[in-house]
Amino acid sequence: MLYIPFEQVTLNLFHDLISRGYKDFVLQKFEWPSVSFGKGFLLSAYENIELAHVHAFELGVKEGKALHLPDDFEKIEKLLEVDSGYRIFLNKIKNIDWEKRMLKHYNLNIVNYLRSNTKFKRTDKIDILFTLEYGRVKAIIECNGTRKEVNAFDLIK
Repeated sequence: MLYIPFEQVTLNLFHDLISRGYKDFVLQKFEWPSVSFGKGFLLSAYENIELAHVHAFELGVKEGKALHLPDDFEKIEKLLEVDSGYRIFLNKIKNIDWEKRMLKHYNLNIVNYLRSNTKFKRTDKIDILFTLEYGRVKAIIECNGTRKEVNAFDLIK
């Protein structure tokens, strides 16, 4: 099974977020190995509408949008239905050592990406740092003073 650093949202977890006072969310597209193309979403919960709008403003056209409860409750609930075919993940890293796990689980994919998309040599010391910003997992690759930032999905697919 492939590693996903986010917890999958269930209807119970969604209701738990609501009970903790979250009424503003950003729902955005999410691509990851083992998640069917166009069927994955990342849900970010916010304490107020302003924070949700700041996040939504950073997204590209048709990448995602801010949702407010109770108006948009059914939109999220419909995606969470058991047989909907969709998978929603909470925008919160579930493991403190997630970067190490990413490197371990996707090692072969990362090596293949580096061989075909960079000029780095096998003997070079390459550092890879994974970051999460506005619901996007990025990989920062550094080697010999060269720095390249890529979408993590491109690195691990």
